[in-house]
Amino acid sequence: MTRNEQTSYIFAKCKGERAHTISQIEHIPNVESATPVTGRFDLVIKLGTNEPTKAFTAMEKIRDIPSITNTQTTISFESIINNSNKADNQSPLAFALLKVRGSFDAILRKLKTIPNFAEAHVIPGAFDILAAFRADSSEDLLEKSVEKIGSINGIAASETLISYSLPGRTQSF
Repeated sequence: MTRNEQTSYIFAKCKGERAHTISQIEHIPNVESATPVTGRFDLVIKLGTNEPTKAFTAMEKIRDIPSITNTQTTISFESIINNSNKADNQSPLAFALLKVRGSFDAILRKLKTIPNFAEAHVIPGAFDILAAFRADSSEDLLEKSVEKIGSINGIAASETLISYSLPGRTQSF
């Protein structure tokens, strides 16, 4: 596991053709990836910076895209990354948004033990931690990873966003 504090995320809602919206987003400086997801958001956009001015500039450019209807931005305060879970870009991916009671470090240590753990970030806002999981199959992702989140003592609430690939596209994260 390595620590990396250079990440921000933008959760976006959009209307219309997502593939076109994603292609516009991917050309914005500091955008690492734009992943379509199911749930209350339509896209999870990963930025390669947590520097406020750069993140704000990227967020403004994303909001200028006509099909983007709403965004919520989080800047990572602390993060852990599992470099050994580098499945290919077409592997199923899930994002878990977690509200935490107690120690963030204790929750982060427990998340690292869940199969298919990819990374986690302590974030400000409505949720406290954003965790990502990547597996070889959707079943593996749901049964071995997402279901285990609820058994962690100290998680008050969670919401999971499951990624999917658009036809003819590979997702990157």
